[in-house]
Amino acid sequence: MGTIEDLIERWFRRKLSPKRIEKYLKRLELERRGREIWKDVSPSNFRVSCVQREIQSVKSIEEYINMLNYFIKQAVKEESALIVFPEYNFFDLLNIIPGFSLINSYLNQRAQKVKNNPSEQSSSEEINPLFVHILKGMARPIEEGMKMIFSFLAGTYQIYIYTGTFILKEKENIFNAGFLYGLKGELIGSQKKIHLTDLEERLGIKRGNEIEVFKLPFGKVVCPICMDATYFETFRLAREQGAEVVILPIANLEEYNPWKALRGIWSRVQESFLYGLKASLNGWMAGMHFTGKAGIFAPWVITANQDGLISISSHYEGNFLITGEINIPRLYEARKQTEYLEDRNMEFETGYLEKTYEIAEPVKSKIKN
Repeated sequence: MGTIEDLIERWFRRKLSPKRIEKYLKRLELERRGREIWKDVSPSNFRVSCVQREIQSVKSIEEYINMLNYFIKQAVKEESALIVFPEYNFFDLLNIIPGFSLINSYLNQRAQKVKNNPSEQSSSEEINPLFVHILKGMARPIEEGMKMIFSFLAGTYQIYIYTGTFILKEKENIFNAGFLYGLKGELIGSQKKIHLTDLEERLGIKRGNEIEVFKLPFGKVVCPICMDATYFETFRLAREQGAEVVILPIANLEEYNPWKALRGIWSRVQESFLYGLKASLNGWMAGMHFTGKAGIFAPWVITANQDGLISISSHYEGNFLITGEINIPRLYEARKQTEYLEDRNMEFETGYLEKTYEIAEPVKSKIKN
């Protein structure tokens, strides 16, 4: 018979088989983007796109590929060099599990009641044991399928793609991780989430302990994940390692509040003088409500309205593609002119991470070419 995890893994291997994915990608007959687009791309002039999207009730991998392809085609029309997808970018595929759509509908209705009557039990707390088995079972087939899809789309459209995140399984441990693909469809690297939410800890997700810095033709990027932006240390470490652009996928599990949103990437960008690219997942899944705006952020002194915004979606739910221009030399010029940016209290900072988080080994970083 096998365990629940074994059954789920076999089901997803059937529904996301490489042969099925390859067949459908070829059927799409996508128009290959020419290399001429890259003649005008430089650190002082490149466009980026961030996806904000609502969780869809897809019934097949083909429907899911269509959704990804729609956003990437729009980014290509906008002449973007990079497109960023959100955290938990695979949630739509849960609906492939037989009967899940009915369970999902029930849990979402329950959650709506909890919103109006907080004394009732949260649906997200009820599903934790089941979700652990689901995530572990679907992890490897999802990873293999997503890598195949994003590699093909990146190489075909000649665009850098950050995949958003999905579950990465290493032995018996699971992580929340995202992947970055290059113009030839090659995997440039990956990043595991470092700061976990309470729900992720209850689900048994493990945290990463390294920040990767990736060198792209137009700048150096890091890819922390959602909660990582709540803490200034993440962006400080990225800045010290030479990063210029932060890619941040989110799936914020709370009702939208503009003041709560300020605890994230906007504040970190103003502190560290980095560009910030945020992609957002929204909608309902298994009784959990996700909200958040996609946006492109910069230090306030180099934005048109001096508000730290290059572009941002008009609402915290729904589907949007947010596009804007990045200028790395301008960022460095702004850093030079900022009076207090480099002020440090080294006596205070000595051993800060170890003492604050009670850890023997702090988060590390490394640079990849």
